Amino acid sequence: MRLVLLLAALLLLPLPGQAQAPGSMVEGSLALGPKVLPLPAGPWRVMHLGVGAARTSDQSVPTRFHEAVLVQERAGRAAAVIVARAAQEVAVHWEPHGVCLHEGALARHVVSAVRAALDCRGLVVVAAGRQPGQAAYLDTLHDEGQRRAGWLPPYWISSQFLLSESMHYLHVEYRVAPSVIAPGMAGGAPLAEGARVSVPQALIQQLDGWGVQARSELRRGLYGRQPTAPLPALF
Repeated sequence: MRLVLLLAALLLLPLPGQAQAPGSMVEGSLALGPKVLPLPAGPWRVMHLGVGAARTSDQSVPTRFHEAVLVQERAGRAAAVIVARAAQEVAVHWEPHGVCLHEGALARHVVSAVRAALDCRGLVVVAAGRQPGQAAYLDTLHDEGQRRAGWLPPYWISSQFLLSESMHYLHVEYRVAPSVIAPGMAGGAPLAEGARVSVPQALIQQLDGWGVQARSELRRGLYGRQPTAPLPALF
Protein backbone atom coordinates (compact mmCIF):
# COMPACT_ATOMS: atom_id res chain seq x y z
CA MET A 1 0.00 0.00 0.00
CA ARG A 2 2.81 2.40 0.90
CA LEU A 3 4.52 1.64 -2.42
CA VAL A 4 1.32 2.44 -4.31
CA LEU A 5 0.94 5.77 -2.47
CA LEU A 6 4.58 6.65 -3.12
CA LEU A 7 4.24 5.94 -6.83
CA ALA A 8 1.06 8.01 -6.98
CA ALA A 9 2.79 10.94 -5.28
CA LEU A 10 5.72 10.74 -7.70
CA LEU A 11 3.36 10.89 -10.66
CA LEU A 12 1.97 14.19 -9.32
CA LEU A 13 5.39 15.87 -9.20
CA PRO A 14 6.08 18.24 -12.14
CA LEU A 15 8.82 17.13 -14.50
CA PRO A 16 11.73 19.51 -15.18
CA GLY A 17 10.56 22.13 -17.66
CA GLN A 18 6.94 20.94 -17.49
CA ALA A 19 4.32 23.61 -18.25
CA GLN A 20 2.97 25.26 -15.12
CA ALA A 21 -0.33 26.98 -14.37
CA PRO A 22 -0.31 30.76 -13.73
CA GLY A 23 0.39 31.43 -10.06
CA SER A 24 2.58 28.37 -9.59
CA MET A 25 6.29 28.49 -8.77
CA VAL A 26 8.92 27.01 -11.06
CA GLU A 27 12.71 26.64 -10.98
CA GLY A 28 15.40 25.55 -13.41
CA SER A 29 13.46 25.66 -16.69
CA LEU A 30 9.99 26.06 -18.16
CA ALA A 31 8.38 24.32 -21.14
CA LEU A 32 7.30 26.95 -23.67
CA GLY A 33 5.47 25.03 -26.36
CA PRO A 34 8.12 22.88 -28.09
CA LYS A 35 10.93 25.00 -26.62
CA VAL A 36 12.61 25.07 -23.19
CA LEU A 37 13.14 28.34 -21.35
CA PRO A 38 16.17 28.29 -19.01
CA LEU A 39 15.59 30.18 -15.77
CA PRO A 40 18.06 32.05 -13.57
CA ALA A 41 18.52 30.48 -10.13
CA GLY A 42 15.73 30.75 -7.59
CA PRO A 43 11.93 30.37 -7.66
CA TRP A 44 9.90 32.18 -10.34
CA ARG A 45 6.16 32.85 -10.18
CA VAL A 46 4.30 32.18 -13.43
CA MET A 47 2.15 35.21 -14.23
CA HIS A 48 1.08 34.22 -17.72
CA LEU A 49 1.45 31.09 -19.83
CA GLY A 50 -0.54 30.70 -23.00
CA VAL A 51 -0.76 30.80 -26.79
CA GLY A 52 -1.52 33.95 -28.76
CA ALA A 53 -2.28 34.70 -32.39
CA ALA A 54 0.27 36.89 -34.15
CA ARG A 55 1.98 37.54 -37.45
CA THR A 56 5.53 36.90 -38.59
CA SER A 57 8.10 39.69 -38.27
CA ASP A 58 7.34 40.95 -41.80
CA GLN A 59 3.57 40.87 -41.00
CA SER A 60 2.89 38.61 -44.00
CA VAL A 61 1.98 35.26 -42.41
CA PRO A 62 -0.45 34.51 -39.52
CA THR A 63 1.17 32.42 -36.83
CA ARG A 64 0.96 31.51 -33.14
CA PHE A 65 3.28 32.28 -30.27
CA HIS A 66 3.70 30.38 -27.03
CA GLU A 67 4.01 33.19 -24.44
CA ALA A 68 5.23 33.36 -20.86
CA VAL A 69 5.69 36.04 -18.21
CA LEU A 70 7.41 35.16 -14.91
CA VAL A 71 8.47 37.27 -11.92
CA GLN A 72 10.86 37.12 -8.98
CA GLU A 73 10.25 39.39 -6.00
CA ARG A 74 12.47 40.92 -3.33
CA ALA A 75 11.06 42.67 -0.26
CA GLY A 76 7.56 42.60 -1.74
CA ARG A 77 8.51 44.22 -5.05
CA ALA A 78 9.14 42.93 -8.55
CA ALA A 79 12.91 42.49 -8.81
CA ALA A 80 13.16 40.56 -12.09
CA VAL A 81 10.81 39.56 -14.89
CA ILE A 82 11.12 37.14 -17.79
CA VAL A 83 9.13 37.78 -20.96
CA ALA A 84 9.36 35.03 -23.57
CA ARG A 85 7.79 34.04 -26.90
CA ALA A 86 8.41 30.86 -28.86
CA ALA A 87 7.21 29.53 -32.21
CA GLN A 88 7.77 26.61 -34.50
CA GLU A 89 5.86 27.07 -37.73
CA VAL A 90 6.49 25.05 -40.87
CA ALA A 91 7.57 27.17 -43.88
CA VAL A 92 7.97 30.35 -41.78
CA HIS A 93 11.37 32.03 -42.00
CA TRP A 94 11.87 34.97 -39.66
CA GLU A 95 13.27 38.30 -40.79
CA PRO A 96 15.71 40.35 -38.63
CA HIS A 97 13.89 42.49 -36.05
CA GLY A 98 14.01 43.46 -32.38
CA VAL A 99 17.43 43.54 -30.74
CA CYS A 100 19.04 42.42 -34.03
CA LEU A 101 18.32 45.94 -35.36
CA HIS A 102 18.40 47.96 -32.10
CA GLU A 103 21.25 50.40 -32.67
CA GLY A 104 20.46 52.25 -29.42
CA ALA A 105 21.11 49.20 -27.20
CA LEU A 106 23.50 49.60 -24.26
CA ALA A 107 25.41 46.62 -25.66
CA ARG A 108 24.68 44.41 -28.65
CA HIS A 109 26.13 41.25 -30.18
CA VAL A 110 24.99 40.08 -33.60
CA VAL A 111 26.26 36.68 -34.73
CA SER A 112 23.72 36.44 -37.55
CA ALA A 113 20.88 38.72 -38.65
CA VAL A 114 19.65 37.39 -41.98
CA ARG A 115 16.37 35.78 -42.94
CA ALA A 116 15.93 32.36 -41.29
CA ALA A 117 19.15 32.76 -39.27
CA LEU A 118 18.90 35.10 -36.27
CA ASP A 119 21.34 35.03 -33.38
CA CYS A 120 21.38 38.36 -31.53
CA ARG A 121 21.56 39.55 -27.95
CA GLY A 122 21.81 42.92 -26.24
CA LEU A 123 20.99 45.13 -23.27
CA VAL A 124 18.09 47.54 -23.56
CA VAL A 125 16.43 49.95 -21.10
CA VAL A 126 12.68 49.17 -21.03
CA ALA A 127 9.92 51.22 -19.43
CA ALA A 128 8.19 49.25 -16.66
CA GLY A 129 4.75 50.84 -16.91
CA ARG A 130 1.93 49.98 -19.30
CA GLN A 131 2.67 51.32 -22.78
CA PRO A 132 0.29 52.13 -25.68
CA GLY A 133 -0.20 49.17 -27.97
CA GLN A 134 1.56 46.72 -25.66
CA ALA A 135 1.09 42.99 -26.17
CA ALA A 136 -1.91 41.55 -24.33
CA TYR A 137 0.16 38.86 -22.59
CA LEU A 138 1.86 41.63 -20.56
CA ASP A 139 -1.47 42.71 -19.02
CA THR A 140 -1.08 40.42 -16.00
CA LEU A 141 2.21 42.10 -15.12
CA HIS A 142 0.87 45.64 -15.35
CA ASP A 143 -2.46 44.78 -13.72
CA GLU A 144 -0.55 43.62 -10.64
CA GLY A 145 1.54 46.78 -10.80
CA GLN A 146 -1.64 48.86 -10.67
CA ARG A 147 -2.99 46.93 -7.67
CA ARG A 148 0.28 47.14 -5.72
CA ALA A 149 1.66 50.67 -5.59
CA GLY A 150 5.43 50.74 -5.97
CA TRP A 151 5.59 47.06 -6.97
CA LEU A 152 7.07 47.81 -10.39
CA PRO A 153 10.37 49.72 -10.73
CA PRO A 154 10.57 52.92 -12.81
CA TYR A 155 12.24 50.90 -15.59
CA TRP A 156 13.99 47.61 -16.35
CA ILE A 157 17.40 46.76 -17.73
CA SER A 158 16.54 44.02 -20.18
CA SER A 159 18.91 41.32 -21.45
CA GLN A 160 17.28 40.46 -24.76
CA PHE A 161 17.88 37.39 -26.93
CA LEU A 162 16.51 36.63 -30.39
CA LEU A 163 17.26 33.20 -31.84
CA SER A 164 15.83 31.67 -34.99
CA GLU A 165 17.01 28.88 -37.26
CA SER A 166 14.74 27.88 -40.11
CA MET A 167 11.27 27.46 -38.55
CA HIS A 168 12.49 27.62 -34.94
CA TYR A 169 12.03 30.89 -33.03
CA LEU A 170 12.76 32.01 -29.46
CA HIS A 171 12.63 35.60 -28.20
CA VAL A 172 13.42 36.11 -24.50
CA GLU A 173 13.89 39.11 -22.23
CA TYR A 174 15.43 38.76 -18.77
CA ARG A 175 14.52 42.05 -17.12
CA VAL A 176 16.01 43.20 -13.81
CA ALA A 177 15.12 46.21 -11.64
CA PRO A 178 18.10 48.58 -11.35
CA SER A 179 17.57 48.94 -7.59
CA VAL A 180 18.42 45.28 -6.90
CA ILE A 181 21.76 45.33 -8.70
CA ALA A 182 22.75 49.00 -8.32
CA PRO A 183 21.11 50.63 -5.26
CA GLY A 184 22.21 54.08 -6.42
CA MET A 185 19.81 53.77 -9.38
CA ALA A 186 16.80 53.00 -7.21
CA GLY A 187 14.80 56.23 -7.43
CA GLY A 188 13.04 58.17 -10.14
CA ALA A 189 9.65 58.50 -11.77
CA PRO A 190 8.34 55.88 -14.18
CA LEU A 191 10.25 56.01 -17.43
CA ALA A 192 8.65 56.68 -20.80
CA GLU A 193 9.39 54.14 -23.52
CA GLY A 194 12.40 55.25 -25.55
CA ALA A 195 13.79 57.62 -22.88
CA ARG A 196 17.53 57.52 -22.26
CA VAL A 197 19.04 56.47 -18.93
CA SER A 198 22.64 56.67 -17.78
CA VAL A 199 23.78 53.16 -16.81
CA PRO A 200 27.24 52.61 -15.25
CA GLN A 201 29.64 50.86 -17.60
CA ALA A 202 30.55 48.30 -14.92
CA LEU A 203 26.89 47.26 -14.69
CA ILE A 204 26.63 46.98 -18.48
CA GLN A 205 29.69 44.73 -18.51
CA GLN A 206 28.30 42.61 -15.66
CA LEU A 207 24.98 41.95 -17.38
CA ASP A 208 26.59 41.58 -20.80
CA GLY A 209 28.89 38.90 -19.38
CA TRP A 210 25.88 37.13 -17.82
CA GLY A 211 24.37 36.96 -21.28
CA VAL A 212 27.13 34.70 -22.61
CA GLN A 213 25.91 31.66 -20.64
CA ALA A 214 22.27 32.61 -21.13
CA ARG A 215 22.72 32.58 -24.92
CA SER A 216 24.37 29.15 -24.76
CA GLU A 217 21.49 27.65 -22.77
CA LEU A 218 18.86 29.38 -24.91
CA ARG A 219 20.36 27.80 -28.01
CA ARG A 220 19.73 24.41 -26.37
CA GLY A 221 16.20 25.48 -25.48
CA LEU A 222 15.54 26.51 -29.09
CA TYR A 223 15.58 22.79 -29.94
CA GLY A 224 13.68 21.65 -26.85
CA ARG A 225 16.73 20.60 -24.83
CA GLN A 226 17.05 21.09 -21.08
CA PRO A 227 19.75 23.46 -19.77
CA THR A 228 23.04 21.89 -18.71
CA ALA A 229 22.90 23.95 -15.48
CA PRO A 230 20.66 26.66 -13.98
CA LEU A 231 21.53 30.15 -15.10
CA PRO A 232 23.24 32.34 -12.48
CA ALA A 233 20.85 34.54 -10.51
CA LEU A 234 20.15 37.98 -11.96
CA PHE A 235 20.67 39.64 -8.56
